[in-house]
Amino acid sequence: MIFVALFFLAEPTVVDLSQPQPPEARERAGVRFTDLDAYVQPPPAVPSPRRGTIAEPMDDFTARTRMEDGHDRPGSEYPRKHTLYMNFAGADLSVGEDNSAEGRSSLAEIGAYPVFTGGEPKALASIQALEADLAPFGVRVVYLDRPDKLLPYTMAMIGGEWEDTQLDNPAGGVAATADCGAINQRRVVYVFADGGWSALEIAATAAQEAGHAWGLDHTYNCDSVMSYCFGADDKVFADTCDDLCELDCQLPASCRVTHETFCGADSDQQNEVEELAWLFGGDAPDMEAPTVEIVSPEDGAVFEEGVPVDVVSMISDDFGGYAWRYHVERDGEVTYDQVNYNRDVDDEGRPFLQFVNLDPGEYVFTVVATDHADHVTEDSVTIVVGGAAADTSGTGTGGGSDDEESTGADEDDDDGDDETTSAGDDGEQNEGGDEGCSCRAAPGPVPLWAAGFGLWGAFRLRPSRRRRAPRSRA
Repeated sequence: MIFVALFFLAEPTVVDLSQPQPPEARERAGVRFTDLDAYVQPPPAVPSPRRGTIAEPMDDFTARTRMEDGHDRPGSEYPRKHTLYMNFAGADLSVGEDNSAEGRSSLAEIGAYPVFTGGEPKALASIQALEADLAPFGVRVVYLDRPDKLLPYTMAMIGGEWEDTQLDNPAGGVAATADCGAINQRRVVYVFADGGWSALEIAATAAQEAGHAWGLDHTYNCDSVMSYCFGADDKVFADTCDDLCELDCQLPASCRVTHETFCGADSDQQNEVEELAWLFGGDAPDMEAPTVEIVSPEDGAVFEEGVPVDVVSMISDDFGGYAWRYHVERDGEVTYDQVNYNRDVDDEGRPFLQFVNLDPGEYVFTVVATDHADHVTEDSVTIVVGGAAADTSGTGTGGGSDDEESTGADEDDDDGDDETTSAGDDGEQNEGGDEGCSCRAAPGPVPLWAAGFGLWGAFRLRPSRRRRAPRSRA
């Protein structure tokens, strides 16, 4: 039985950086896409079934609750841009709530997932067919290089067999669930494509499993990629309200909460094009970088030792789908570098993370954001812990200098993937660095200046905060 973990029920994330850091999880070197031909195998005597499935339906209450809690968090705004990574090269996977960046899947068997055995030409042809299916929407398809960990992306594992997952029955592909509203933007799906599959079959099954990750259910429209119909015809996402396929397709539909918006209440129908356009918008390019401003603590603030430090930011972009990470240095040494998979916010909906048990020293806190056009923006503040006594008259709500308001990225830090083990979208335990501080993030409303936090200090050490210009990254 696969259970859907809900991040709004998770315990607060706590990272104690004063403890020794566990060994970093390193990605397997894997196979280069251009080496796929070396792994070509003859077609099997009995081809795999050419249809996909979902492992577990999502009930209406869960679907509505997830959407109410998650859709208005920063980075989840609609329409949003998105990336679909077609992974033909295999990967080391672990078991847990889906997180493509960490190679974690609720359906995985622990260890190496197989390489695609159909060869590079067939892989390229399937990618072109899939790109055509997704061309009207704000979704890009990538395949040569795995995206940076900071970027939210869906990963489709192409290759292997259904026995390489936790499935109990044969299938041509699988997704853990139909994720209404694509709340978890880091799903892992599977296409069990061997050397006997055609490029169109690979593309159609990948589109169906990705569609499940984005909240689409099965239908009876045989021209749609979301149908169970066999055949190698070039299927598409349908722009009609089609009857949902439930008992004939093994499972009840999961996402009536979104389908009814476009096809009417109690219609039991789904319009795939309208739902994908709602999620991802059109194919207009993303020309704007995210904006990032750390509004607390003030740059140059001094804190007494033992006083928690709340890092509160304002992050926005013209499209949803952006994400951010926290980078902390103490006296020039990195003590914390984590993607905020939980997208933790305070009671005003602002990105928020609380750091506790900071050792004395000078700290530089940096918040780095990226989007699906590979724009990267960051903002930094410097504070001192254990310096002069804190000023008890301040309110602790300072927003930094008013004389330099541009935000930007550090040319020396492109990727933000110093690989520490981090929490998934749904609030699993983070593990961090080796010294200096701890951090706590609450997934629900968090009062920033609660009485138990101690006394704040806030006075300037230098006239302005360190900020840099945004950049685009190819």
